[in-house]
Amino acid sequence: MTAATASTRDDDRWLQARLDLVVTSLPIGAILNPIWAALFMIPFGGAFPAFGVVPVPWLLTVVGCHVCSSTIAIAIHAWPGARGSSPRRLLAVLLAFQTFAGAAWALTAALCWVEGNDANNTFVTLIMVANMWGLVLTRGYHAALFAVGLCMLLVSIWTLSVLSEGQAAVLFVFITPIFAAYAWFMGASSRDRTDELLATRFTREDMSVALEAARAEAVAKTREVEAASASKSAFLANMSHELRTPLNAILGFGEMIEAAAVGPAISDQYRGYGRDIRESGKYLLSLINDMLDVAKIEAGKMDLDPQYLDGQAVIDSALRLVSQRAGHRMQTLHANVEAGITPFADERAFKQILVNLLANAVKFSPECGTIDVTCRRMGDGGVRLSVGDTGPGVPQDKITTLFRPFERVDNSYGSGAGGTGLGLALVRGLVALHEGRVWVENKPEGGLLAHVEFPGRDFRAVA
Repeated sequence: MTAATASTRDDDRWLQARLDLVVTSLPIGAILNPIWAALFMIPFGGAFPAFGVVPVPWLLTVVGCHVCSSTIAIAIHAWPGARGSSPRRLLAVLLAFQTFAGAAWALTAALCWVEGNDANNTFVTLIMVANMWGLVLTRGYHAALFAVGLCMLLVSIWTLSVLSEGQAAVLFVFITPIFAAYAWFMGASSRDRTDELLATRFTREDMSVALEAARAEAVAKTREVEAASASKSAFLANMSHELRTPLNAILGFGEMIEAAAVGPAISDQYRGYGRDIRESGKYLLSLINDMLDVAKIEAGKMDLDPQYLDGQAVIDSALRLVSQRAGHRMQTLHANVEAGITPFADERAFKQILVNLLANAVKFSPECGTIDVTCRRMGDGGVRLSVGDTGPGVPQDKITTLFRPFERVDNSYGSGAGGTGLGLALVRGLVALHEGRVWVENKPEGGLLAHVEFPGRDFRAVA
């Protein structure tokens, strides 16, 4: 779009807004003008001789002109093109209408004017002055329309005053131009206030359009990101067989070499190679399993089988899985489980959540440290599982990032402990599938405390 085109569209926007205000004011004038004209028949028709007597055909002509003017005004107001895409065409129509309406009032003044009758001349002038003020209120939004209406009223009444010999007429020769100038000033002031209001409205509209465009762009970008993430998650979730099958074969052959299953004539060096293959393969398999589980959760392909579990038995089973690692670091595992507690959860997911939390606690606690597991009922019937360690804790500004995939927080015990940062991300995903919540906090005496809450009611597992 060129600068000239943009400027023209902006001018059209302002013009359309001003003309809309004029069109909106047309019905009130269309109603009042015929009423005014009909009322003229009372003082000028002979009921009040002091105002002069105007022939009835002339009065009927005045009423007819204003009825015609009102009909045109109503037609313009109802015209679909009045608020269409061509404001300059509408302006031409309104200028023609205003010329006709001004001519109708000029004819009214000419037909009702009685030469030398001061009462008549004063009344007719007051009517024209009142119409000038009406123009301020209904045509002041646009300078050209206001100028056409004001000039026709002023010229007609001023010409009648100049050509008449009465005392009132002489006075109106000087007064009417002054009042017309005042009316023009009031119209200009009204336009200034209107321009301020329109500028505020246009600014608000432009901001709304910009915000809507930004929102639409953000939604589009979000959909793109979500689609990319879904594709990634679906790809990883569908790679389970392709990744695990060859890795299991590698692990099997590594174990055979380590155990000398291919025959006794194998050196200790090659047994060591087999042990390295097996340990590296187990670590890689654990990593792949975590990645695939996280991907399955993100892709909505993780199915749960929730049921009421034997809390003590499941927790003891999880402790046994990490007891060897804890024993290597001379750490103490302690469990405090409320008697008879039965969390409602998927058994495999519950155990995986606890094992991941325990593995983190073992990894980031010092040698000879203590790891505590507690499981208690909550007031609403749910179950809270907590795992505490005696490690260095986590900086407060890093706590909110712990549950993001691949996020790691280095500390004095964990910097060389390995890990990919998937454990807590997997915990968060599994807890979300249970419609529970998980969070961590630093203990006042030192160490980290992780909490998981499972709802105390049946839930609809997200598949």
